[in-house]
Amino acid sequence: MRRKPLLRYYGEILYFLKVFADKCHHGKEENYLFKELVGKGVANEGGPVGVMLQEHDEGREYIAQMSQSLDNKDLDGFNSAAGQYSDLLRGHIEKENNVLFILADRLIDDQAQSLMFEQFEQHEENVVGHGVHEKLHSMIDNWAEAFGVE
Repeated sequence: MRRKPLLRYYGEILYFLKVFADKCHHGKEENYLFKELVGKGVANEGGPVGVMLQEHDEGREYIAQMSQSLDNKDLDGFNSAAGQYSDLLRGHIEKENNVLFILADRLIDDQAQSLMFEQFEQHEENVVGHGVHEKLHSMIDNWAEAFGVE
């Protein structure tokens, strides 16, 4: 009987990853940041942008595996793909923080960054949807309460 509530959270986590991690965060990077960096001479193939794009694709594969596992009620398969995704994401975030964003700050001037910030906001509104960001934050708050995380 306890599995049914857990499945709810698995579905919510998938929704969160598809919308926030991929559609919102990766979408902003792929449509704006990476294009700006390549325009500034940063190599795509074999460079930091290419690595990030490859990892975005790998993450999408893990999300697809999680989704398929959930459809099949295969919690072990879901957990395996989720673990691999988590490992990928930890390394990916480290590369963003220690390489990509430092490079972007060095190459993209303040005016271009301000414009990109506006583009990010438009992306979130037009592609992700009005009020979705707030819904995602609410989900995080609900999970923290449900699992006793402060």
